[in-house]
Order: sequence, then C-alpha cells, then structure tokens
Amino acid sequence: MNHLFSDQVTIAAAPADVWRVLTDTTDMKNWMGEPDMQLEITTTWRVNTPFIIRGFHHVRFENKGVVIAHEAPKRLSYTHFSSVSRLPDVPENYSLLEFRLTPATDQTILQLRIENFPTETIFKHLQFYWRTTLVKIKQAAERRHHS
Repeated sequence: MNHLFSDQVTIAAAPADVWRVLTDTTDMKNWMGEPDMQLEITTTWRVNTPFIIRGFHHVRFENKGVVIAHEAPKRLSYTHFSSVSRLPDVPENYSLLEFRLTPATDQTILQLRIENFPTETIFKHLQFYWRTTLVKIKQAAERRHHS
C-alpha cells in the first residue's frame, strides 16, 4: 500500500520538553495507553537498535521495530510492526514513523509522518490511534512545561 499519514500539533512547550515526553519511557507509558495495558517499553534509542513495546489490550501484544534516527530534540524515527496484525515478520510489513520537532515562538510544532502500511486495516488503525495520541503528547508536554 502506498498510503501516507501525516499530522501535526502545535504545543505550548519548548522542544526539549516535547522531546522528553516523546522519548522518556516512563512518560511514553502515560500517552501510549491506559495503565491496565501494563505497557513495557524497551529501547536504548541508539540508531539500529530494537524498539519494543509489550502490553495487553484484549490480548497480549508486542509492537517492535528498529530505531532509524534519534536526533535530540529535532527528529525521531523508527519502524513499527505489531504482533496483532498476524502478518509475517518481514521488512515489507513494517511501517515507518518519523517525528519532527520544529521550534516556534514559545511553542514546538510536532509533525508525524507514517508510511508503508501493509494493509488498509493497519492504515486506518494507525491513523485513528495517532490522531488521538498526538493530542495526548501535546497535553503531557504542556503539563511538564507549566509545572
């Protein structure tokens, strides 16, 4: 599939605050899902190393990928494959996520671009999930900035 999803949100916080919310595994658990999902996030954020999210949402799942770029506080990119898809674990079934942070006056513009959706269902799911999740990241970064 050649679909592309992109969205952005303007956050009333400095890029460093947004970056921390985006990459700190404790902060990530708060915007990625609910506490009952029992999320475990494993990563070093070093390029070419694994990025793994395990949890429970109706069933146990493992989302995994590889860190492609980690340029604090400007750009984060990683691949993504979910066990819930039941697709073969091969490179063409991984989506690519890229976050870009652009400073603006007293704000940060957080842009997300996702490409390579192996199925229409995965496209729709990731589009729905990330539209909501970008708002959660915005709220978390603004709370951090104002506390």
